[in-house]
Amino acid sequence: MILIAMALCLVMFYFYFNKEGVIYFDALLSVLVTTVYIAAYIYFSADFTLSLKRAGLICELLPAASLGAILFPDWNTRFSQDVTVRLGWAGLFLSFLILAFMVHDIA
Repeated sequence: MILIAMALCLVMFYFYFNKEGVIYFDALLSVLVTTVYIAAYIYFSADFTLSLKRAGLICELLPAASLGAILFPDWNTRFSQDVTVRLGWAGLFLSFLILAFMVHDIA
């Protein structure tokens, strides 16, 4: 799956390019939340209908982009690091909501 590969690459890049040697709580928590999301997505995606599977691309790209925003907030030059991290958390929360609505549609 695309999401697993992207999440692994982001986490590996985070640990490789971490110049400060400090691992922030937001980074660890976001990796944990993303892992829970990936497990839930894999578990429930087998029951999705074909139309939901096509729409499922947003369920893979949004959490990956959100994880990237949380792990690398300094890459966004338009907003401050605080705003970028908060937008990343909002994206992860929105990913869980979208997944919950998709699971509700199949039930």
